[in-house]
Amino acid sequence: MPNTPISLISVLRNEENQLAWQASWRRFLELYNGPLLAMAAGIYRHHTGNATPPQSVLEDVVSTVVVDFFTKNRFDRERGRLRTYLRTLTNRRMVDMLRKQRPLNHLSLDADGTSLPESVPEETPEETLSFQQSLLATLIEDLRENIPMRHFQIFEMVKLKGQSPETVAEELGVSRGVVDNTVYKVMRRLKETAGKPEYQNEYYL
Repeated sequence: MPNTPISLISVLRNEENQLAWQASWRRFLELYNGPLLAMAAGIYRHHTGNATPPQSVLEDVVSTVVVDFFTKNRFDRERGRLRTYLRTLTNRRMVDMLRKQRPLNHLSLDADGTSLPESVPEETPEETLSFQQSLLATLIEDLRENIPMRHFQIFEMVKLKGQSPETVAEELGVSRGVVDNTVYKVMRRLKETAGKPEYQNEYYL
């Protein structure tokens, strides 16, 4: 992925740099497929009286959401959270699919069996956790793309893989002081990245 000072979430709206834009979409699909599946499953259960969602239905809905999101790209991070936008879009596509299928055990259908409620169900704890995990992965991805590779390697070994600073220093042939100083600088950069509006909005709004 090309280096860019713009975060993955922000660059989804920046089509001027086509290479970065296309790469950001590929990475987005890798990171957010899990949360989208969790959203689709929770919404399916909500609209069907807690019925078990078929995997094929979830995958079809997620595929449709991804296509809509990619082709229409109407998300505006200044107007709300990415997760809220994705949830609304997923609910719409699930409702569309259920209207077509009209399963016999569907408890949310009207008496004439023709309509479903359009309101978006509340986010479940499983969905929240899944989305936050992907958001954290996005944050780490942003960090990786905006610091020297050597610095990220040291940070990854110490903070993500849990290796001791002494072991990392010996393995990389540097002093313990270099390892400690690098980790300190990267952690400070990580906090700065996490403070960007797009991350603050996703976590706290």
